[in-house]
Parts: sequence; structure tokens; C-alpha cells
Amino acid sequence: MENQKKIAVWGSYLTWDGGIDFLCYLVKGLSVVSETHHLKFYLILPYDNITALKTLTLSLINKVKKGGEIKLGGPNVNDKIRAAFKHYEIPVEIVYYNYLQYDVKIKLKKIGADVVFPVIKRFDSHIPSVSYIPDIQHKHLPHFFTEEEIKFRDQRFSELLKTSKAVIVNAASVKKDIEKFYGNSDNVFNLPFCPPGPFKEWNPAETASLLCKINPPKNYFLISNQFWKHKDHITAFKAFYLLSQKQEFSGVKLFCTGLLKDTRFPEYIEEIQQFISSNNLGNKIILLGYIKKEEQMALMDSATALIQPTLFEGGPGGGAVYNAISIGTRCIVSDIEVNREIENPLVKFFKAQSPEDLAEKMEQILNENYQKQSREILIEQGQTRMKRLGETLVSVFREVNPIF
Repeated sequence: MENQKKIAVWGSYLTWDGGIDFLCYLVKGLSVVSETHHLKFYLILPYDNITALKTLTLSLINKVKKGGEIKLGGPNVNDKIRAAFKHYEIPVEIVYYNYLQYDVKIKLKKIGADVVFPVIKRFDSHIPSVSYIPDIQHKHLPHFFTEEEIKFRDQRFSELLKTSKAVIVNAASVKKDIEKFYGNSDNVFNLPFCPPGPFKEWNPAETASLLCKINPPKNYFLISNQFWKHKDHITAFKAFYLLSQKQEFSGVKLFCTGLLKDTRFPEYIEEIQQFISSNNLGNKIILLGYIKKEEQMALMDSATALIQPTLFEGGPGGGAVYNAISIGTRCIVSDIEVNREIENPLVKFFKAQSPEDLAEKMEQILNENYQKQSREILIEQGQTRMKRLGETLVSVFREVNPIF
């Protein structure tokens, strides 16, 4: 096809679970409008053996600097990325490179890329690129970063803003932060809040097995965050304690997924566990740890509501709220500025760090007569939102390459 526009998706930067989901989310939006705009996708990844070597090298550096663990095995991050693109049913052709920017440029020229994204560090090339800045967290929560990390982020973001024709961010509040802390933000484009729809059927066997294993009650809440201090689980736990004191809600439970680990504030995990123990909530607040994505979504699908108590996010609600809305699960979300960008009837807001207000919203949810919409309607709504996201990204690409 002569007028086909080739998009190179640089997949070697957003390599944590949430980052991979976000990358797939962006490309899924573009795939919805691919026929209209004649788009073809290439996923740019380093060779698998190089990825494994980098993981080992970084873990050795971490061991020397901070006494961390040495990672000799575990799943290759490329496997996770490839599996995610398959799960989200995104048609891509995979192109491998040897981790050098020079080799990337050779491969991009060979496929005739019209744009490459998302770029998170300076990329000098004649090939048009779109950069990405996740958040300006280090300005709001500097105590979560070392001086070296703050300096690095400031330098990296300043350089991207000066050298990039277009930078995407995941919220209007992030663009506002860039204007405040770095000056002009004319080349910054915030993406709309556009959760996808459910992409494929749950595996009935896995869902039934999980629900049978944990034996959830009819009514339960879910928190699906990493156990980082700014995610503010403790406010949710205090709210749940208040709710559980009422006899009519004594059978309600709260499930949490995510690794019990915060390397920056290891004492926070002890605080959480101590609260659960001292208030005899061990059989009501269930910490499941890390579980598979399919299991997480099954729990979310059956939950009374998702709770998102976070104090900071780079995008409205974080990934958990996107997932919940995609399958029609109600959400109770902290009213911080970035979350207020969410406009969806499934979302209730509570005053951030207020257990009393959160408990009140939880009670309201429990007393509502809610009927989840059909899968067909959820898919249709998701497609409409994805189309909006895709058109927004195409308009950003047009800023760097007029052929779009």
C-alpha cells in the first residue's frame, strides 16, 4: 500500500508491568483507527540475549550500590511485551536491534519508519519522533527520590522538552506541571482519559479456580496497586475498619493485589501489617501478593468496587481504574487533581486521606442496586474511547510529520 504510514513502537523503555500495559494501550488506540489512516506497526525490541545481559548487569550495579538482589533468571522482559501485544490483539511486526541507538536508526531506516514513539531520552535522527514524560513526581514528592535521581530526571525532562517537537503526557495535570516547573509547554500534548473495553473473554477455568481458591463473599472491595507509600493503602484500611464496625457490613472483605514491597520506605509495609493485626482484620483484609493479570481481572470483574486511594499518579486513576472501567466495575477514587480528570459514571470520588469519607462512599456503593452493562455495550463504549485516543495520537504525529 503506497500511502501506508509506518509507526515504530519503541518497546525497550516501558518495561515494568504497568508500563507495558500503557504501551499496549497507546498502540491499541492507534490500531482502532489504522484502517482510516492506513497505519502499520513495528515493535522495536532489543535482541533477547542482550535484554537478559542488561538485566544481569543492572542487578550487579544495584548490588554494588544498594546491596540489592542479583537477578540470574526470571522471565525475559521481551517475552512479557510480546505476550501483552498478543493479549491485546495488536498486529505488529517485530524488529530487533542490538541496544545501540546507531543500530536502532539503521533498523528504522530499513523499515522506512515515518515516526518512532514513545521516546524517553534524546534521540537525534532525521526520523520524526514523539517523546514521552510519565510524570513530574519528583517535584511533588521529592522525599521519594535521592538528589541524584532528582537531578537526573530534571536533566532528562529538560532535554526532551528542548529537543522534541512533540511530547505526550497522560494527563492535563502533567502538562500543567511541565508549564510550572520547566516553562513553555507548547510542544506538550496531553492524552484524553480513554479506558479501553474488554478485549477478550476471561478464561472460565482460571476464573472459577481463582474464585474457588480465595472464596470471596458476595460483596468485596479490591485494591490493585503496588504497595508504595504514595498509593496510601493505610487510608483504605482505616476506612474498611470503620465500615466493618457496622453489623450489616461485617461480612464484607477487602482484597489487595501487588507485591508487599516498597524499597524506598520498607517500614511502611510493617505499618500496614501492624494495622491489620492490631485491629483483628487478618481474615477480612486479604493480601494476595502478586497474581497473574488474568486472575487480577477476574477479581476486578466480580468486585463490588475498586478502591483507588492514591496520592499521586501520572495519569487519571492509574492503570487499575482504566482496567476497572473497561469491564464495567465501579470505582471509588481519591479526589486529587489528576484523578478529577476522570469523567465516567462508574467513578465516585472521596476526599484524599479521609478514611471517614471513603467509608461513607463504600457504604453508598454497597447500598446501590447496580447492574453491570452487557459485554457488548462495554466493548462498544471502549471502542469509542479508543478511537478518540487513536485520533489524538495521529494528530500528535502530524505535528512531527505532515504525512499523517
